[in-house]
Amino acid sequence: MKDLYSILGVPQEASQKEIKSAFRKRAKVRHPDTGGGDEEAMRAVLEAYRVLSDPQSRREYDRGRLRIVPHGEGSAFDYRVWLKERLDEPEYIAKLVFYDLLHDLEDEALSLYERIRDTDDGRLERFFERPEAMDAEFCIAEEYAARGRFVDAYRVMRRLITMEQRSPGFGYFYDVVLSRFRRLILEDLPKVLEPEALLDTLAEAVELRSSAENDAQFLRRRAEILLRLGRATEARTALARASALAPRLPGLKTLAMKMANTLAKSAQS
Repeated sequence: MKDLYSILGVPQEASQKEIKSAFRKRAKVRHPDTGGGDEEAMRAVLEAYRVLSDPQSRREYDRGRLRIVPHGEGSAFDYRVWLKERLDEPEYIAKLVFYDLLHDLEDEALSLYERIRDTDDGRLERFFERPEAMDAEFCIAEEYAARGRFVDAYRVMRRLITMEQRSPGFGYFYDVVLSRFRRLILEDLPKVLEPEALLDTLAEAVELRSSAENDAQFLRRRAEILLRLGRATEARTALARASALAPRLPGLKTLAMKMANTLAKSAQS
């Protein structure tokens, strides 16, 4: 992916006014009609401006950049060094977290993030546009999950969903967030949590009300675990709630039959 910000000569945090001004300067220099004669460079400038001047397309581009823009070298001014000299202030810690995520320095980003995540200064939206801050924290959750730190990933995802419910920031990307949250609960956390702890987490996730689909699947899993632990009455309640939310959810009928057999055997004994 081309670095559109470099093509226009502006930083990633540039305002729309700065982007427009940079475009005009670049266009004036490179346009064939003004003697620039570089059509390919002009096309690159036009494309960069087309993407970055529109808030929606710029956000989509930035989301992709979070994973693939390489760390720049050889510049006279090293922005990362400049930030590291100012880590006594939370604002610069947050900005360095964001910078490191953009430049494949995930370990460093997580280490810095953990210095502020449990404080009011850990709210990245204090220092960035809210959608960008939420995108960055989603990437942090993904990095935790990639390292097997599923509980940490869950805590970040839970906060992001609460933020989205309070005031939307993800847009249509929220469907991806919900899907990842569901997979984290149903597939990842069981690898590291004991059944009782997982039951508590599932109950907490249901209370979050992330989506009807998620809640139904979380309740079905609760019912399965409760039944396995011999708590059939509680399992039946969880199954009834799951069925009310998503009557056609796969596995409900099979689980209901298994539960009925368990209760029947319990009544006979």
